[in-house]
Amino acid sequence: MKLLVAIGAVLVIGAVALILLMSKTDDPPAVAQKQIARPAGQGSSVAVTSTERGAPPRLPDGTVAATGSDQVREYMVGDVKIRDHRTGDHKPMDIPPNIHPANARALPSELTQDISQQVKRQMFDCAAAVPKEARGTKPKMEGTLAIAIKDHKLSITGLTAQIRDIDGPSADALKQCVEQKSANFTSSAPKEADLDSYTIGLTFAIP
Repeated sequence: MKLLVAIGAVLVIGAVALILLMSKTDDPPAVAQKQIARPAGQGSSVAVTSTERGAPPRLPDGTVAATGSDQVREYMVGDVKIRDHRTGDHKPMDIPPNIHPANARALPSELTQDISQQVKRQMFDCAAAVPKEARGTKPKMEGTLAIAIKDHKLSITGLTAQIRDIDGPSADALKQCVEQKSANFTSSAPKEADLDSYTIGLTFAIP
């Protein structure tokens, strides 16, 4: 009887040892994590892995966000103040950005298209005086058109244009021609209430 008990004990010990041996794994240890406390009202704590420590902050689209230590260039383009956070060697902007807040009033595309096409036709007329030898491979005009609506009539209040890929004197003459002759263009806006200011971005290839 004692012999059977001893054999049973040996079998039990062997089974336990086998189970412990099988439970071992070769997986690497988990990466250390650090809990970052959030102030009250800003949600629960979040975990940041050690590989993420020291990484620059990123915007929702994945681009690196500007930090307070970055140099910011400030300058005016027309009536618009530009705060340029770009790093590296970039030329300053030379046309005002066409920015509309998400909740801002939007004009119908057929209305903005009508006034834009008037400017485009005028640009074609002015470009006829540009010598062929003054043109590059891809000449174009870029600009921002400022408009207003009063008593159901849309009118141009300003045009800031830049001519690309055309020699200096010819580009200056073309720019002046378009800005001057476009100043009096109007378009009917029978369904639109008065509007003090609205901008339209322009990009036209020059034939």
